[in-house]
Amino acid sequence: MNVGGAGMATRPRDDLLVDIERYLRAHHTMTIATRDPVSEHPHAAHVFYAVDEGLRLVFLSRLTSLHGKHIGKESRVAATVSEEYQDWQLIKGVQIWGTACLLRGKAKTGALALYLKQFPFVSELISSPGSLHGLRGIGVYRLEPDGLGLTDNTAGVFGRETLDLDGD
Repeated sequence: MNVGGAGMATRPRDDLLVDIERYLRAHHTMTIATRDPVSEHPHAAHVFYAVDEGLRLVFLSRLTSLHGKHIGKESRVAATVSEEYQDWQLIKGVQIWGTACLLRGKAKTGALALYLKQFPFVSELISSPGSLHGLRGIGVYRLEPDGLGLTDNTAGVFGRETLDLDGD
């Protein structure tokens, strides 16, 4: 996948995957971009995520949120994970292209356990006396990447490598 003029990986695939996984596990928020299926209006939202063993990102959102409505049961999305930088030459981050889906059953239970392990304060929030509805109205979603990009401007101007995961 050569998305948006991205440079293809110039080093071994496994090395790039290790760097991407390390970056994703070191951070906890992503910006997810969705699109209304009818009007095609774009939307972006910032969410906490947890990474599973397959480099899939699990996140929670209200089913009634704009991005929750855009995703519905399943939708193509894009996401980024990065930090705030004051110097463009220091920018690092991961770009993700893939499919987000609303989880049900055992997949939902496993993903929620992973998420709550990463963010124990969420368990406290949903079980607190002030939380009348707990998880009611909250969806558990998973972003399955089919393409990943690693931006590292410390390695060179506009340094980005991408991987196509569709063939795996």
